[in-house]
Amino acid sequence: MKKKTLVPLIIFFVGICLVGFIAYQADSRSKEQRRITAQLNAEAYGERIKNEITNGIAITDTLQQVLISQNGKFDHFDTIANNIISDYIESVQLAPDGIVTVIYPAAGNEVGKIDLIHDKDRGRISCYARDNHTLIVQGPFELKQGESGIAVRNPLFLKDESGNEYFWGFTIAILRVPDIFSDSISALSNFGYEYKLSKTASPWDNTYEVAMSLR
Repeated sequence: MKKKTLVPLIIFFVGICLVGFIAYQADSRSKEQRRITAQLNAEAYGERIKNEITNGIAITDTLQQVLISQNGKFDHFDTIANNIISDYIESVQLAPDGIVTVIYPAAGNEVGKIDLIHDKDRGRISCYARDNHTLIVQGPFELKQGESGIAVRNPLFLKDESGNEYFWGFTIAILRVPDIFSDSISALSNFGYEYKLSKTASPWDNTYEVAMSLR
């Protein structure tokens, strides 16, 4: 009698284990699928943010091509700037010798006319860009206008009549924050994800710091 009772109990126990194992496997696969989906979404929206910054870089490249074609002069700046500016761009600027002298749009951005080379918050990184012939992206930081932005500063070098290279200055695009992140951040938030956007502290430092997060 005990054997007859024991066999069904063993079968029942094994059945429970199998059901539990199958449920565990299904849950594991579900978690793995959610992890993969989250990773793909993060990569997709991260790429979108990268593209928006790249578009800002392209604007500074366009300004440089105009300056090169006109030997360092820039006629009809407002007209050209108006044609290349986009919704998430706060302003486009020219900084001959590192001093911001021309800004579009001008209204509300007058305080942005600063000496980048000697500015306490922007001087070191601006000198780095000039001395290393490299484009730099700085921010997010508080703009002189009181808002937050990311600055794309592209150093331009021209040649004088003797063929010697000299530093003309910077072509600049100021990107609005959080406007350039808004679509991507909203999408990640709607998915219910926690996120963290990190950046290097400076071009000469491998230390990372959090630029924006939701936990």
